[in-house]
Amino acid sequence: MLRCVASGGNTWSKVVKCVEDFEGTTVSPTSLNNVIKTLERLSIIENYEFLDPTYREAAMRLNVPNY
Repeated sequence: MLRCVASGGNTWSKVVKCVEDFEGTTVSPTSLNNVIKTLERLSIIENYEFLDPTYREAAMRLNVPNY
């Protein structure tokens, strides 16, 4: 999820597609929503954007397709 947001997944549909492509399987919308809400509660992301550039940079270094 973090890799997908860092690589440009700035909408729900882009994040879902990215995660499913990366994992090679469908992802439960409930599970993905829970991850997003948790990251928002932890003040890591908001509106599909990183709040701290250090976290974004670390996630950008992970291997994921660009979206």
